[in-house]
Amino acid sequence: MDVLDLLARRGMPMATMEIAETLSLPKSTTHHLLNVMRERRFVSYWPDQRAWTLGVSAFEVGASYMRSGPLHRAGQRYMLALTTATNETSHLAVLQGTDVIYLDKREPLTPGVRLVTEIGSRLPAHLTAVGRAILSRLDAEQLSAMYDGYSWQSRTGQGPTSLADLRELLTSVRENGYAYERGTTTSGIDCIASPVLTRDRRAVAALGVAYMSATKSADQAREMAKIVVETAGDFSASFGARVDDMPGDENTLGIA
Repeated sequence: MDVLDLLARRGMPMATMEIAETLSLPKSTTHHLLNVMRERRFVSYWPDQRAWTLGVSAFEVGASYMRSGPLHRAGQRYMLALTTATNETSHLAVLQGTDVIYLDKREPLTPGVRLVTEIGSRLPAHLTAVGRAILSRLDAEQLSAMYDGYSWQSRTGQGPTSLADLRELLTSVRENGYAYERGTTTSGIDCIASPVLTRDRRAVAALGVAYMSATKSADQAREMAKIVVETAGDFSASFGARVDDMPGDENTLGIA
C-alpha cells in the first residue's frame, strides 16, 4: 500500500532505488514487491526509463470507489441540489494527507465555470476551499503533525505560506461554517465549501461550489455561502450529525 500511495502522490515514473530509499526498504524487498504488484497489474514497468508507474488495476480500483463508494453515492443528490440552487459547478472532495482528492463534480446545464480539476485529481488542501473546510475540523496537534516540515506550495502566488497563516484561515472557517477560496487555485475563480460531518463530528468530506469571481457581488456570494452551508448540513445529517454540530452563523458570513 505504501508503494501505491507513493506512486500516486508522485504522479511520475520512479526507479526501484528511488522507491526503496523513499520508503526506507531494502532494494531486494522493493524489487520483489514491485514484481508481485506488476503480475497483478497494480504497477507497470517502463524499460526505456527503468522506472515504475501505477498500473491499470490501481486505476480500476480507484474508478470503482469513485463510482460506488458510499460517500460518493450519498453525495450525488447533494451535489445536484447545490448545482440546481446556485447554477454553478459543485464538487465533492476528501482529504488524503495534505492533499484533497476530488471525488465528483456536477456542472450546470447552462454555461458556467468548468473546473480545472478533473474527477480523481489532487490539489494541496491548504489552497482549496474544500481542503480548508475539512482541515478546520482537525485539532491543533493534528494540524501540527500533518504540516511538520511541509513545503508550502502556491499556484497563483496567493494563499497561506505557513502553519500560522493556515491556522488563522481555519479559525474563520470554524466561525463561519464554510471556507472561502479566492483565486488561490485558479486565478479568477472563487470557491465556497463547507464540511460534511459524521455523528462523531468528524469531517469526512467537503461539499463546495465554484464560480467566476467577476460574476458575483459580495452579497451574492454570501447568499451562495448560505446555500452551501445548508446543503452540507443536510448531507451531514444523513450521516447522523446533529444540527448543533453544524458550525457557522448566517449573520457572520465573512465574505468581503
